[in-house]
Amino acid sequence: MGYTTYTPSIATENEVYSMNRLEGKVVIITGASGGLGKQMALRFAQEGAKLAICARREKKLQETKDLCQQAGAQVLAMVADVSHHDELKAFVEKTAETFGTIDVLVNNASTISAPHPFLEHTINDLEEALHSGLYGTWQMMQLCFPYMKEHGGSIINFGSIGGVNGLEGFAAYAAEKEAIRGLSRVVAREWGQFGIRVNCVCPNVITDRFEEGIHQSPKEIQEYLIGNMSQNAMHRPGKAYEDFTPAALFLASEDSRWVTGQTLHVEGGAWISA
Repeated sequence: MGYTTYTPSIATENEVYSMNRLEGKVVIITGASGGLGKQMALRFAQEGAKLAICARREKKLQETKDLCQQAGAQVLAMVADVSHHDELKAFVEKTAETFGTIDVLVNNASTISAPHPFLEHTINDLEEALHSGLYGTWQMMQLCFPYMKEHGGSIINFGSIGGVNGLEGFAAYAAEKEAIRGLSRVVAREWGQFGIRVNCVCPNVITDRFEEGIHQSPKEIQEYLIGNMSQNAMHRPGKAYEDFTPAALFLASEDSRWVTGQTLHVEGGAWISA
């Protein structure tokens, strides 16, 4: 299968025609210092959202904040590690204090280690995956619930095609992501009565972090990585801002008011099944 050469692009506020689909909505995004978190923050800022973003990397988080403010958004940025409950609690409370409520929660933050066989995985590998992804998602949902139950809202959690399809070498990561999908379905049923929607996304797109790894690799490795990311129905790699953020926007906005408990695959048809 052939593939289209990938050309990195930098998203700006001029690249999208805003329809103000999140006008006045208070949106929390974890892991917003780069990758999908950064791109979602920018897209949501362009759609009128008030943003509360967190991450562990202060300098990179500030860069995201600056971009979103340039797009016209009010932004609260706090350094927080999603594996630390006290830091998350302080972040959520500060968000509510600053903006008055919480409408949308995007549980994006997670870590992923280099692939290695299951028999070489340790309990530490599993604990790291669970604390960064599952525990953070679990805690953020519980912390945000008191604010969302009054008027409804949307929660976007992150699964992975690595879990859905059992990619070799990613046992801990896949276990964590599938746990998040199961948790999301349960909470969707329990919280639907409050008008709170809970959905998962499974993306497969190139982000700025992926680009950094590509650019530091030999040409043959670059070609292999891009080719691998192009093994889908569209015959090209997906781009975070252009191809993924519109789907996240759909789930965050009232356009998805009748969608909950679902997993949305945003990966160009990489894993088409019956």
